[in-house]
Amino acid sequence: MGHASKLFNGNIDQTLIGRVTPTTGQREFLQQQWNDLADHMKQALAKHGYTISTWLQGSYKYATLIKPVHFSEEYDVDVGLYFEWGDDQDAEPTPKQLRDWVQAELVEYEKTCKELKRVEVPPKERCSRASYIRQFHIDTPIYHLNKASDVRRLACLSGKWEHSDPKNLYKWFKEAVNGADRDQLRRIVRYLKGWAAVSFDDASDSRPSSIFLTVVATEAYQELWAERFLGLTDDDALSAVIEKMHVRLFGDRKVKNPVDKTEDINRMSTEAWDGFLPRLAALQDIAERANSAEDEASTALIWSEAFSFLMPLPESDQVEIIDEISGRAVMQLPEVEVKVFTGNPARLIATHRNEVPSVAKNCTLSFTIVNPHVVPGFATVEWTVRNEGEEADQRSDLGHRRIGICLLSAEERTAYGGRHFMDCIVRLHGQVYAVRRVPVVVRDVQHVARNPPKPPYTKLRSHFRKRR
Repeated sequence: MGHASKLFNGNIDQTLIGRVTPTTGQREFLQQQWNDLADHMKQALAKHGYTISTWLQGSYKYATLIKPVHFSEEYDVDVGLYFEWGDDQDAEPTPKQLRDWVQAELVEYEKTCKELKRVEVPPKERCSRASYIRQFHIDTPIYHLNKASDVRRLACLSGKWEHSDPKNLYKWFKEAVNGADRDQLRRIVRYLKGWAAVSFDDASDSRPSSIFLTVVATEAYQELWAERFLGLTDDDALSAVIEKMHVRLFGDRKVKNPVDKTEDINRMSTEAWDGFLPRLAALQDIAERANSAEDEASTALIWSEAFSFLMPLPESDQVEIIDEISGRAVMQLPEVEVKVFTGNPARLIATHRNEVPSVAKNCTLSFTIVNPHVVPGFATVEWTVRNEGEEADQRSDLGHRRIGICLLSAEERTAYGGRHFMDCIVRLHGQVYAVRRVPVVVRDVQHVARNPPKPPYTKLRSHFRKRR
């Protein structure tokens, strides 16, 4: 247990928390944009005669925001707009009026803000949305705030008021645990969001919401008071939270709002819930197997089933799987030939074996296992791209994965400077048999360096244990 703790949150170059957490530059850009929008909206909406206030809410406020992990996704930032009036108001605007006022001002703001790409039309039932460059959007839920009674009501597009109090829910989360435990809880929520982001590509309706994961994870983490007293690494804490989530949600699908027991935070349909549960069961199985693994490499490879390209692997260029009884390699390592093409029509300019020490951008790389006889019949071959570096971060392109039965080749295109990996993983009946890590160093040059120095990678050995 805890074998992969440094890969989750250690003092190394690539960690899971580092790969899912926005960079300082990304957070500063987000903060500048929501500040500017909030200032504009308060000033513009004041003409209607009400005091306007704003309150940042959602994942940014909770410090559980993650990067978009796919190129097509966006960050989600929530800025609540509050119209204040009391019980002595002679006449009050309807929810529809408030929504129309805010939508109109957002459309006007779009004309003057160069970072704003578009305002979504029509707006959503519970908020308006402004989408920006750099892959994020700001949702603006609109509330009536009665300061005297400290009551908040959400204005819905359909014309109804919905009782909603995001401030009290945030207060509950902040007070759930203290100090270092709160920091660890925030990381646990980010890990679960990362899992959700890569595990529901083919079932988006079943993907759990941010607030759903936050509440369920927090309540599970609170129950671990004895384990936390003795000290928990992030991977052990995550495993324990997953186990409690599994027991709870397979027993009862309802997730009551901790500050409003009449509200069920689980808004999935029956069909969507039926798609969620098998993935949660698979996550529980992965956590159990990771806990039983005996070394860092095998633990990381098991967790990578849940986190895909988000999960970093140990620094190595090959992982040899050793049978713990015989002490022999389970299979010979695959040899990967990499051909480099450029131009249109494409022309071959270089061929490498098990590494690409230097390559220019905008080249096509063809990866092929050249000793296919070592791959067992019916084994799956995974080709996982793990991108690293500032350019990939800025484009939110952290990687992707292809899986197939005896999939002996894959093709990629170089786009971002820095060092990246193409990981070739051979599995049989779900167990890892061999791993070849192919480092690829992309340089912003027009030609390929002839003989650059080889990076100091190592060979790792991991124990193989048959499943019972």
